[in-house]
Amino acid sequence: MSTGVHPGFLSFTSMPPRLHITGDTPNPDPILLQHFIEEGFDATYLPRGGGGKPYRDELARLNDDLELGESYAIVAFGAAATDCLSAHVKPQPHLAALIAYYPSTIQDPKSKFPSQLDVLCHIAGSQGFAPAFSSYTYQNAKPGFAEHSQASFNKIAASLAWTRTLGVLRKAFKIETNLEHVREDHIRLSFAGNKASATVANMVAERPHVTNVPTMTGGIGQRDLFVFYRDYFKNPPSLRMKLVSRTIGEDRVVDELVLSLKHTEEVPWLLPGVPATDKMVHVAMVSVVCIRGGRVYHEHVYWDQASVLVQVGLLDPKLVPDHMKRRGLKQLPVYGAETAAKVLNEESHPNNELISSWKDRPKGDPGALPNRPKQTANGARSEEK
Repeated sequence: MSTGVHPGFLSFTSMPPRLHITGDTPNPDPILLQHFIEEGFDATYLPRGGGGKPYRDELARLNDDLELGESYAIVAFGAAATDCLSAHVKPQPHLAALIAYYPSTIQDPKSKFPSQLDVLCHIAGSQGFAPAFSSYTYQNAKPGFAEHSQASFNKIAASLAWTRTLGVLRKAFKIETNLEHVREDHIRLSFAGNKASATVANMVAERPHVTNVPTMTGGIGQRDLFVFYRDYFKNPPSLRMKLVSRTIGEDRVVDELVLSLKHTEEVPWLLPGVPATDKMVHVAMVSVVCIRGGRVYHEHVYWDQASVLVQVGLLDPKLVPDHMKRRGLKQLPVYGAETAAKVLNEESHPNNELISSWKDRPKGDPGALPNRPKQTANGARSEEK
């Protein structure tokens, strides 16, 4: 069965996975709740209130209307997370996953949970907890780091925790996703040249953003991105892309690729303000696309701008500033198209040519090599001595 979040993105075998969010506040973080709904969960909020037996009784009743084969999960925050960890050490029918965000205390760090229950704990670095069960600690973060309404909200820590939470929930509910389909749509639309509206429609409504890191081109929000893709994401007809590798995570697709073009017109996102040079450009790039609810949330694109500038004649590796020449520097530590060629074929150019002492190292002396695990007769691995 599929949801309406985005065609072809999400599938599961039963009803929409039931998720109960619980915390110490009377109302949920509306942004976080919406994010879970966008990911296809049937998400509801349960306030902890005064805690104690009434709260534990409510937790115990969460499975009352579930039938054989149906399951649910809990995502808990603060003192509610403490209560949930304590209450679910014993098996609870239909409970598939428990995610605890910065519990106020952990009553038993050595707790062992039922084998059928996936448990994950997100701990703020200021808490100092070290439970024996599965957990991650977020340094420089304080309790509340994942809730947008809290003063301690930490965007980086919240994003890392979100990805890990999705991984546990999807595993517990046996949810399948097709992030590659979303990524391919984004490539096809953004490079089409006249598909600005469709490109932006393929993104989330809430502050999507694109950052081409070396030139800081792109935009924040659908309006800016529409203008960027319509007026400034211009490419010559010679542009070609070769995918080198693709890594797919829970909510991200990372592409390693080589882009080639002849600079016959201005390319504002790559070389803003630079008139056409008619030079060929080959550049290795890494694109990180984050996906939420089957739509692009953000894209970060990285490349070596020095390599691009060398190829179009704006940077000469031999033009070393005088004060560095006097200190012995003979060439700027940059290459041109060689960097892209090296990605496509590691043997296309020698390594370490810019390290002057590399050629002068003692011949025939590789130094101490690390021990290599040796395969034993029974299949175990032992270390070479």
